[in-house]
Amino acid sequence: MVYTKSTVCSPREQVIRNVMELIRQGSLSPDSEVPAETLLAERFGVSRGTVRSGLAVLAARGVIEKRGRRMHVSAKAGGCGSLLMNRTIILLGFSDKDEAIRKRNSGFMDAIPAGALEEGMERDMHTLWLSVGRLQGGEVDELMAIRPGGILLFSPARPASVFETALRRLSVSGIPMVTSVQGSLGEGIDHVLPDHAEGTRLLTGELLSRGCRRILCYLPRERREYWVSARYRGYCAAMLDAGLAPEPLPENSYWGYNYDEADAWEESRFRKEVRLAAGDLLDWFKPGALCPDAILAKTDWDVPVLAAALRLLGREPGKDVTIVGYDNKIAFNGWSRLESYVPPLTVDKRNGEIGRRMAVRLLTHIEDPESWRPENILVAPGLIATESARDAVVIRSNGIKDQGECVS
Repeated sequence: MVYTKSTVCSPREQVIRNVMELIRQGSLSPDSEVPAETLLAERFGVSRGTVRSGLAVLAARGVIEKRGRRMHVSAKAGGCGSLLMNRTIILLGFSDKDEAIRKRNSGFMDAIPAGALEEGMERDMHTLWLSVGRLQGGEVDELMAIRPGGILLFSPARPASVFETALRRLSVSGIPMVTSVQGSLGEGIDHVLPDHAEGTRLLTGELLSRGCRRILCYLPRERREYWVSARYRGYCAAMLDAGLAPEPLPENSYWGYNYDEADAWEESRFRKEVRLAAGDLLDWFKPGALCPDAILAKTDWDVPVLAAALRLLGREPGKDVTIVGYDNKIAFNGWSRLESYVPPLTVDKRNGEIGRRMAVRLLTHIEDPESWRPENILVAPGLIATESARDAVVIRSNGIKDQGECVS
């Protein structure tokens, strides 16, 4: 057999490929003993330490296992993945069946897997996209059986039970995984998430620098999404730093429309949503009340609705009240034709960087399982100043200093 010696991959990767090839050819059958490290080092032309490191990767992938003092090929080695699959990253997400929905989300949610795909290709890994919503019957079991190099789990815009079920099963499979889904999936899972607290801290700080003082973080207190409390923390931190008392989260606030519905962006729907938002805002903009001079909206797509609602209440957005957005998706707002107000500020969660960081963390786990430890990584956002729906300029970003926190 001619053993792999390549300048493209690392010596450790050469060891992995050579051992996998021995298994594929039958020279190392299931349950057979793996040759000693010194013998493999001589065969492959690498150091004994490199062999030990490569075998550790194969053990982490379930291809080989320690029995007593020696390593043996797993009894399931025939189904533990091929050389090809061990160099393949599965991108597991949730594809919308409605093409119109995908077009509205393009450049937004799709930027996360796109960033991961780019990083994986740069690192000489294969990638395969699977839609978790379309996995049938035993296909999740089959995915675990083929033992890919790793799995990236992307959060859908609207989490579904099938997604949660797949997450729970895959989290105990032993396959290296990284997710953009908030929550505890057990040990051995990396989480890469946007830093929502930093986003609202930046937004609030910029509004304060522009003279706003009565800033309302317009999110309902009863919502249990993790990012609601995170954004409120960031808002409170900026207000307290300025010596101002934060406003409590409203009991009732306009949560926004389900933009995936069939009548999204239709004028009739817009008018209905404006009336609903005006009713929710009335508590804050009663005649004679000390009203907010700025509102932090949940997302850019809610801004036209809130602006039109304020007009119904006799307030001029941009003059009486500044409304700022979130998500940096102003250009994708189908209601901009019905309301001229454009938020002067928004936050870019840097979804592409989230995807790239997910791929980096996954490859770290794959390539160095012995020293790898799971982390929660928060990707710092960018603060965007907008002149129009088409023009956006980054005015502040802490994107270089991302935070990593070990999961306990």
